[in-house]
Amino acid sequence: MNPKLETRNSKPVAGFTLIEILVVMVIVGITLALIGLNLMPDDQRVLRNEAQRLALLLEQARDEAVLSSEAIGWSAAEGHYNFWRRDEEGKWVAWTQDALWRERQFSSGVVVRALRINHNAVAPNERLNFSPAGLGVPFEIDLGFNAARIEIVGDVQGKVTLKEAG
Repeated sequence: MNPKLETRNSKPVAGFTLIEILVVMVIVGITLALIGLNLMPDDQRVLRNEAQRLALLLEQARDEAVLSSEAIGWSAAEGHYNFWRRDEEGKWVAWTQDALWRERQFSSGVVVRALRINHNAVAPNERLNFSPAGLGVPFEIDLGFNAARIEIVGDVQGKVTLKEAG
C-alpha cells in the first residue's frame, strides 16, 4: 500500500470551504436586508398610520359633539392639528384641558395638502366643524408624505374612511 494514501484518509479535514463560507454570508446578508426593510416603514405605511389615527379622532369628535350637544371643530396648521370647542362666550378656543382633544403633532414630514369642506376647497387651516345635531358636512383631507398620498373622507352620515390617492 501507498503510505501517502493512508495519511490522507486517516486525518479528518478541519475547517470550511470558501463556497460554504460564501453561502452563509449570502444567507446572513439576505436575512439582514429583510429585517431592515420590515423595521423601516415605507412612506405609504407611515402615512396610512397617521391617517388612521386622525380618522379615528375625527369620528370620535363627531360622536362627542352629538353626545355633549356641543359643536366641536378641527383644524390643521404647519405640522400639527387642534380640536376646538366654544367657550362660555361662544368663541372658538383650542381644546387644551383634555388629553384626547389636545394639540397633536403630525408624524415628521406629513402635511395636509388640501382640505375640502362640502366639496369646496378651503385653506388647510380652516376649521372643520362637527354639529351636535349629528348631521355631518362632507369633507376630504388630502394628506401627503413625500410622494405618498392618502385622503380621509367624511360623509353626511358621519362615516370617516380612508381612500388611497392616485
